[in-house]
Amino acid sequence: MKKFVLKLVRGFYRFLFKVETEGLENIPTDKNFVVTPNHLSNFDPPLVAAFMPIDNMAYMAKASLFKVPVVAQVIRAFDAFPVKRGEGMAAIRTSIKLLKAGRCLVVFPEGKRVRTPGTLGKGKSGAVMIASNARGGILPVGIEATYRFRSRVKLTVGEYIDLSEYYTEKKLSAEDVQSITDDVVMEKIAVLSGAKTYGN
Repeated sequence: MKKFVLKLVRGFYRFLFKVETEGLENIPTDKNFVVTPNHLSNFDPPLVAAFMPIDNMAYMAKASLFKVPVVAQVIRAFDAFPVKRGEGMAAIRTSIKLLKAGRCLVVFPEGKRVRTPGTLGKGKSGAVMIASNARGGILPVGIEATYRFRSRVKLTVGEYIDLSEYYTEKKLSAEDVQSITDDVVMEKIAVLSGAKTYGN
């Protein structure tokens, strides 16, 4: 089911857009990590799922989407799990558990769509928090797109960010996690996505 859905999505996207990928060789095959793309549109999650060759990716998705016919089948095919409003910590615990089990997880660190081309929003600390608690890393991804018909859509995968140098016997403080998010992760995503400004 999953392979069939992904094949359909790839064909659909290639019909609608001129899809380019770069840096796929940077995807580790022997590590667990959080994939962190910038977020421009609702077109982003299927793009990441269909064009990044990672078999064991999982996603967070709004619980309400699991009640929508067809949509529910598609997001289940993407191995999405439901997140209920107001239960963010439960979603983080599930994410850490999945990462520790060897899965990879997609988290959009901006937390919302930022539709202004060349601009990134402020990075939230959830992706780094999940990765650090699971002793995993970060795989930054940049998306450049307007998603207009037959426009260029480029997905660029950056180099794996090893967070092990930040690990200590104690958990990272909230300040440390946000600092890594701002100064390491979002900075990489800004370069990969061609963003001129970020943190807005």
